[in-house]
Amino acid sequence: MKRSDLSKNITGLLILILAVVGCGLLPERSAETDTNSVNANAENTPPKPEKTPEFTGEATFPFDGFPAVPTTAKTGEYVLVPMFKWLVDAMEKGGDKVTFIWYRQKMSNPGKERSEVQFISERREIPNAYIIPIPAGEKAKNGDIVLTWWQSGSGMQRAIVVNGSTPAEPIVRYLDREHDRSVKGGDDGPKEEKLRPDSFVVLRKEMEPGSAVAITDGADLRHGQVIRAAGDHVFVKLFAGKAAVFPRSDVQPVPLVPNVKKGDRVRALNFGKFDDGTVAEVDAKVGRVWVRFDGRQDEKAVAFGDVLLK
Repeated sequence: MKRSDLSKNITGLLILILAVVGCGLLPERSAETDTNSVNANAENTPPKPEKTPEFTGEATFPFDGFPAVPTTAKTGEYVLVPMFKWLVDAMEKGGDKVTFIWYRQKMSNPGKERSEVQFISERREIPNAYIIPIPAGEKAKNGDIVLTWWQSGSGMQRAIVVNGSTPAEPIVRYLDREHDRSVKGGDDGPKEEKLRPDSFVVLRKEMEPGSAVAITDGADLRHGQVIRAAGDHVFVKLFAGKAAVFPRSDVQPVPLVPNVKKGDRVRALNFGKFDDGTVAEVDAKVGRVWVRFDGRQDEKAVAFGDVLLK
């Protein structure tokens, strides 16, 4: 082929490609297309600034049976709360119709039953029941379980301290993200990070905000994460971001650190509920129990705080 003919062919091909792109015939990479990076990590995606100027009323708590509660959060401290728009949606549509994710915000003005919180782009007053305080001045040591947020991403996270040599800025491994024996992790970011000062709270006892519970549901045990316990009721976050209030009599606390060993029979978290299985391995340093669930040959790494001795 002559050089001139080759040049004409290449030019024609480029024109054709540009025409196809201009007509929108090539598929685009979108949030709907990229299910691995978006759907699997929705809870860790930083929220966009929210604007709700159309709502001028009072955001109320739409879950029946839960009392008005105070808060221990102080002005200027970090708190974990859902985005304000979702609180309005829950009030208008019903709490069971909304998906909740608890994000880092700051307390502006704490009150007896309701508090003013500084969200990303606005300051709003919300019921204290939604608020998880992150008190300033916390210190942690190796093996402590803490509640924080994914600091290079977003979204509430439990984590285990793997290096507490600087107690106010411990290095942690996140527990509410898929386990990876690698420290660096993959495309979704590192599995271990140094926490900022005043950005975490040590979980010291069961039923504290952030700790896990097992909820009786017929023959099943559903998994929940405590947002607030008060009186005879517990407000919990459920699988896939749903939330609900349950009688305390239906809620069983889960140990923060399971006292289990290889060969023990357990009930462990598996897709939103506790399933029966056998312990294959325990690694206390990274806060994981490898469980072989009944009827399966593979093993699943389950976080500390999500395992019950059977």
